[in-house]
Amino acid sequence: MLFILVSFLACEQQKTCPADMASFEKTTFSIGVATPSRSWHQSATEVTVEAFCMDRYEYPNIKGEYPTHSVTWEEAQSMCEQVGKRLCTSAEWELACRGTEGRNYSYGKHRNRETCNTPIEGPGPQGRNVPYTKSGEKENCKTPEGVYDLNGSLSEWVADPWSDFPEPFAKNVVVSPDTWRTLRGGTMWNHTFYGQDCTSRHGHRMSGWKNMDDGFRCCSQR
Repeated sequence: MLFILVSFLACEQQKTCPADMASFEKTTFSIGVATPSRSWHQSATEVTVEAFCMDRYEYPNIKGEYPTHSVTWEEAQSMCEQVGKRLCTSAEWELACRGTEGRNYSYGKHRNRETCNTPIEGPGPQGRNVPYTKSGEKENCKTPEGVYDLNGSLSEWVADPWSDFPEPFAKNVVVSPDTWRTLRGGTMWNHTFYGQDCTSRHGHRMSGWKNMDDGFRCCSQR
């Protein structure tokens, strides 16, 4: 009996997430939108996501510290692996941001520019300093599970290959799923080619590409 109890407790312990990670159950839901009207939308597709844990904050997953940015996809993946985790998948990221109810933003249905770090009404820095905020500084920019800064601040590398539209500032580049990876989420400026809500998505070259507004967070299987 004691062995059975210990085994049961060990299994239950494996199913939980650390305090600095949010827990998500196995879920089947619809990713994307039914009627795409923006370039960053993808057509609605039903997916099943296994139970997983997600960092509450962008890497290094510490409230009150500035998130890491200007890293390649390989560097982001390596940093996650060094702490026993991995990059989140695009489906995991969207599930965390939208929930099964399909929120438009991590914090609710309607955009509020004050809720997250989204102060710039423009397409990019245009020579200005990038107004980074510390992780968790925007207290209301979070999901019901307590995942912060999925909207605004930094876009986030995810594990998935990218084979969709190219960068608008490099129109002649060849997009290939072998060499490109996906980023999710908007940034601190609003009028971008990839939006600012939970459906925001775009891609960059996985090697050699580092951008001031691209970061990441880590996930792990539960």
